[in-house]
Amino acid sequence: MFIAILFLIVIILLLLRLVTWMIGLGYVMAVVVDVLVIGGFSIYYAHHEWFVHIASGKAVYFWDVLLFVLIGFVYGVIVVLGTSMFPRIAGLFHYIIAWITTGFLYVFINYAIFGVVFGPLLDNEQMNTVVHIVIISVLALFIYNSRMRIFKQNLT
Repeated sequence: MFIAILFLIVIILLLLRLVTWMIGLGYVMAVVVDVLVIGGFSIYYAHHEWFVHIASGKAVYFWDVLLFVLIGFVYGVIVVLGTSMFPRIAGLFHYIIAWITTGFLYVFINYAIFGVVFGPLLDNEQMNTVVHIVIISVLALFIYNSRMRIFKQNLT
């Protein structure tokens, strides 16, 4: 059990290092990950709810690509302007994005290793969940600091 937990921690740290390295690539990489997630969910919804009603055949995919480009542009502008004009709100936004990213990776790794969303660290289920959320929150601070450094660098 101890070896499994140690192995899990090592994998989480390696994935965090990979994510921080990707974020270290710069502003573009930090925005690309966000746009892929936001754009993916938006296109998934819009494809089935809107675009099949206004186009047919392969033309539906034209609207998917157009929406994805529009979302990427609008998101980039909002993040850059928001970080420069509203630094406190942007700080909260960047921490939430970092927390979601870290949480997604953490849950994915736990599910891959243990077959459950949160692996068994403690016997008490509620305290086990609390400990996992605290771990995610602490790990998200590293991603948050990297994001803030990237966006502050590109604004000056």
